[in-house]
Amino acid sequence: MSAPLVTVLIPAYNAGPYLREALDSVLTQDFRDFELLVIDDGSTDNTGAVLASVSDPRLRVVRQDNTGLVGALNRGLAEARGQFLARMDADDRMGVGRLSAQLAVLTADPSIVSCGTDYELFGAMSGRVRMPRSDAACRQRLLLGSCHCGASVMIRKPILDRSGLEFRTEFAHAEDYRMFAELSEFGRLANVAMIGYEYRIYPHQVSAVHGSQQRIAHQRIAREYAESIGVRPLSDEALTALLWPQVPAGPLPVAAVRALADIARPAASVVIRRPGVETIRFTGRKIVETLAKVRAAH
Repeated sequence: MSAPLVTVLIPAYNAGPYLREALDSVLTQDFRDFELLVIDDGSTDNTGAVLASVSDPRLRVVRQDNTGLVGALNRGLAEARGQFLARMDADDRMGVGRLSAQLAVLTADPSIVSCGTDYELFGAMSGRVRMPRSDAACRQRLLLGSCHCGASVMIRKPILDRSGLEFRTEFAHAEDYRMFAELSEFGRLANVAMIGYEYRIYPHQVSAVHGSQQRIAHQRIAREYAESIGVRPLSDEALTALLWPQVPAGPLPVAAVRALADIARPAASVVIRRPGVETIRFTGRKIVETLAKVRAAH
């Protein structure tokens, strides 16, 4: 059997309630030369039964004892046969036309090593999240957080093979951010201006359950990436105030003023440190989100 052009990698652990919807969103893509590689990471629910119910020959299932997300992702990297690796999570949905749009970008410009998309929230929250477009904008974003929605990305697999890059356990729950920071050393980064990913928001996802550990890893990645490119790192306190602001006490007008005061200093320091359109856009969005959070709390 000839190797597919693309491997779509889905790590799955007890993903039964949402898995079929995720699989169908991949299998109905207009681009069809792919394998859908699912790493069943020791599931104990009906994940296996859901996978067995799919007859599409493009589906390939690898079952293993539970190792956690990073272990499942790295097993997927080792098993993938495609020239391009597209990520996907088992509880989300792939946007229509995503694979063909990303392939068009990557084949048109061989210097681009990874290409993501915008994404849309659904479930407990809604709204579109715009990701940075150009390589320069992606590198500005990496100083603060991931330049890609991790599960919306397509990566040139030979780059991973030659470099030995893989997901790292010491950055669990922010492993994709670290991957893209390291991947940036090997070429240019980009995102397609489309909703290529639909991200489900619900109480038991990783960001909700492992929020504290995720923040610690995130802070370390941001600090080490800044140091690697010769930029002064933000303090952990400043990054926390910008990315994870708390709602101050008091009536709405007082709380809003306090929230603005809390976020103004780190936002200004970010812009001064590395001016740029993406930096201004991102910090501006965080200020708006903070005020929205204050209003929602009142």
